[in-house]
Amino acid sequence: MGKASRDKGAAAEREVARIIRDAGWPLARRTSDGREQALRGDIAKGPAGVHLEVKRFEKAHVWEWWEQAQGDLAVGYTPVVAFRRSRSPWLALIELDELLPLLALRERA
Repeated sequence: MGKASRDKGAAAEREVARIIRDAGWPLARRTSDGREQALRGDIAKGPAGVHLEVKRFEKAHVWEWWEQAQGDLAVGYTPVVAFRRSRSPWLALIELDELLPLLALRERA
């Protein structure tokens, strides 16, 4: 992987970490060392029990990304892949069984 690609990935991780901090997890930060990243994904100190992978590509490779998130997953964690292309919003890939309880909470609020 070239330097430009690594820089783009790091910038995307910083952007997502900022979004997560703004949403109520003030300590969220990118995991830049391999030890943390292998078990917790690209963002540390975000939502509890979430393994978050961050991807910034023009063409989505969701199955490849999903397999990476699943392969790196620590026991008890929920995999989530946050991704976007240029000039597009961030999207999240999450299992439907994990999403439905979140939607139910929203309805009750």
